Amino acid sequence: MEGAGPTLTLQDVADLARVRRPVVSMWRNRPRVRGQYLPFPDPVETSGGIERFPREDIVAWLARTGRGNNAEANLDAPALSVPEGVSLDELVTWLCLATLTGQELAETTPEQRLARARSVDPDDEMLLREIAVAAPATSTLGFVDDLVEASYGAREALDRLEQGRAARARGARDLTSEVVGLIHAVADACALHLAPDGVPLVHVGPVTSVTLAIAESFAQLAVAGDTTDLRDLRRRAAIRGIETAGAAVAPSVRVMSVVGRTADEILDLLDNVVLDLGDGELAVVVGPAAVLCDDLHGEQEKHRAQTLRSESLAVALRLPRGLWREAHRQALGLWVCAPGGFTRHPLVADLAAFTRDELDLDDLASDVTAAVAATALAVRSRAFRYLRPHDLQRILSARAVVVPRGARAARLATTELDRHIAAINTGTLVTSEPIQPFDVLVERAPGSTLLSRRSLGELTGMKHLRVLRGSRINPGHADPAGSVRVLSAIDPLRSMLLDPFDAARLYPQAARTEPGDVVIAERPRPVATVDDHGGSLVASPSRILRIGPGAGIGPHAVAAIINRLPDEPAEWQTWNVPILDTAEMEQLDAALVAAANHEASLRRHLAATGDLVAAMIDGVAAGAVTLTVRTTQ
Repeated sequence: MEGAGPTLTLQDVADLARVRRPVVSMWRNRPRVRGQYLPFPDPVETSGGIERFPREDIVAWLARTGRGNNAEANLDAPALSVPEGVSLDELVTWLCLATLTGQELAETTPEQRLARARSVDPDDEMLLREIAVAAPATSTLGFVDDLVEASYGAREALDRLEQGRAARARGARDLTSEVVGLIHAVADACALHLAPDGVPLVHVGPVTSVTLAIAESFAQLAVAGDTTDLRDLRRRAAIRGIETAGAAVAPSVRVMSVVGRTADEILDLLDNVVLDLGDGELAVVVGPAAVLCDDLHGEQEKHRAQTLRSESLAVALRLPRGLWREAHRQALGLWVCAPGGFTRHPLVADLAAFTRDELDLDDLASDVTAAVAATALAVRSRAFRYLRPHDLQRILSARAVVVPRGARAARLATTELDRHIAAINTGTLVTSEPIQPFDVLVERAPGSTLLSRRSLGELTGMKHLRVLRGSRINPGHADPAGSVRVLSAIDPLRSMLLDPFDAARLYPQAARTEPGDVVIAERPRPVATVDDHGGSLVASPSRILRIGPGAGIGPHAVAAIINRLPDEPAEWQTWNVPILDTAEMEQLDAALVAAANHEASLRRHLAATGDLVAAMIDGVAAGAVTLTVRTTQ
């Protein structure tokens, strides 16, 4: 690929144009753009089943066609054309050298690069030995220079690498930003408890992205060791401007992610973390909930129990599923550990039992701060929002789970008595109303009548029926205080309102309903509703059926027949209705109106009963009300 020049894959093109990957495939299959023939550039090579396209041709094609959502594609393109066969770690190494020296690399000799590495890393903590043995291609160094130029600083350049082709080739799938934010909040809470002015963050265990993601809010990052992974961690920290040190003194917060490790490895790492904790230190550990929170068996259960007997566990959280991209169905767990002998009553919570709206990271951090600072008496007297005390002896003796499913803080009786009482009273105002009975007097019809039926298409041809199209209405024009309804047969319960001045100005040609018009839709199934008031707009694809006086059928009968048609979509012209004389038609329509009113009353009572059930549960659970059910004799 040295002679082919910089290239882009189809995924790179999607990233460059800021569109989804299938959009690029669609572009390739549609060479005509606004009437001009502008075919997608041809690939110059296929490697590993992946086509590669000339970068300059792609940039020029995007500029000519105007496709995509990136007006600065020509500036971003150099940062995406990663040289073939170059690993992410190698690119990070050269980016680190370029960042620390502030100089370009493409025109340098090996001796110059080694001298620069020695000047910024004299103790060989992250760079020197890697630079000494490296033999980079000119395209690799040129790419790093282009990447730095195309990025808003070294931090963004590293982000581009970690989200680009080289990272995809590695295939690693990390934790989501949601769980990283939660870990960050817990770690910050621990640091606040230890020293408000700031403490070091100490990396322990396997190298993951979690450490760097939360390190910027700490005084420095302590990384002890000289393995390949730890040197890479220091390089990434240097690119992000994070100060690193070989060791840290207390007070400090240790962080360890054991996600993706086997159960036995995790238990060994947990043991080491707990044993190494000294005064003024706290540890935050994230890993699979199956090991940290759920029940274990055999030797693994004994191993975890031995760790727990040190009385170091301060907080244990079971996290919701979907926070690890590698295994989205696997739940994660989090421990906060203190030096041995801290507590025999760890505080636990199952955060999966809370909705997203209920989970507030500031309140969770407040709970964690109180948990690591509290004495046993304070734990019993403080009101936690999420955490509740668990008995360590019970966990050990009964071989129970560390965090029971659904565990959450005990709730004190609410002070919002009036709100709960009002909610229950509102429901009973409806449910206590008597439901009027619906009855129909049936008599045998005199004589025999020849029944006839006609399709809506026939009635239209006979001028007894008129069909008007609905209009496309922008939901952004809705006004809750408006007085013009917009009806839809597909979803009649979600009709919107428009201001009358907006309706006249924005939709002057839109048809309005008249009293008795039937609003219909053919797809996804035949459905109809009657507008008894008139003056409404109709949102397409719904239509208006306006029934004339000589049609022999009433609007409510037509709507009832349509709503009972088979679910398969069909053309409205084929729908058949019976033809009645005027007296029968009026009687049938009146009966159907009464039936519809009765059904609406029942639905209103059912809805109020559902709201009442929820209000009673909430009120009793909050300690706000007691209930007495009135029974009728």
